[in-house]
Amino acid sequence: MHERFIAETVWSAKRQSYPNLEIIVVDDGSPEPPDRAINDIPGIKLVRTENLGCPGARNIGFNHSSGEYLIFLDGDDVLLPGAIEAHLAALASAPAACLSFGPVRIIDKDGHEKRKARICAPRKNYFLMLLEHNPIASPGSMMLRRKPFVEVGLYDPNLRYFPDDYELLLRLARRYDFVQHNVCVLEYRRHSTNVSGDQEAILTGTLAVLDSLEKREKLTPSLRRRIEHGRRRWIHQCRPKDEVGYHLRSIYYRGRELWNIPLRNLFSDNF
Repeated sequence: MHERFIAETVWSAKRQSYPNLEIIVVDDGSPEPPDRAINDIPGIKLVRTENLGCPGARNIGFNHSSGEYLIFLDGDDVLLPGAIEAHLAALASAPAACLSFGPVRIIDKDGHEKRKARICAPRKNYFLMLLEHNPIASPGSMMLRRKPFVEVGLYDPNLRYFPDDYELLLRLARRYDFVQHNVCVLEYRRHSTNVSGDQEAILTGTLAVLDSLEKREKLTPSLRRRIEHGRRRWIHQCRPKDEVGYHLRSIYYRGRELWNIPLRNLFSDNF
């Protein structure tokens, strides 16, 4: 729990214009309890647990919730104004979708922009997209419907840390559709303690998730080939090199995505 950030995170949820909110803060055995930071913020529920890791803490928060729609924020995220309405509008336009997601702006520890928001083009098949890369930058950038989240079994508490969100997304995409929109919904804070900054840890965890998927699911030979291709692309993505061969492969991988983008979106700059 980042005490210096947690109040900003909670206030960013409190200040949403959507009126019917339930805000639950989970103290996952943090050495910096959030009490001092959030004592003056009314209308929130604080739940304390032993250190369960991110997926376990998210499940605890879910078990104390009652809403039909869910957003999981990390303790240093900033939910941007209008985020909830943007998600709800997207889900209303796609009743079969289990979640909506929008672009994310990367900021530093002081709140300064490090990377502008990138819009992901819609996909025909989000499961196939996720086998090769994950443009859903953070759990805080998506809104989940409650029923599908329950039906796939919540977050896997055995993972404890990254890539728990990626593993959940694969389970959801195997059974349901997603819907994207173009409204920037989140500021994701990148600083020295982020697990997401360790590319080798990301790669190790992602490959383990793909291995588990291949063992668990009944897959066609075509899907098994796609998983193998996905492994190669994840290795490529997490181990960048400043050489011609690497850049040529990057162009190849981006080109492979074109078939999965609806024709009306093909001439967009967004991938």
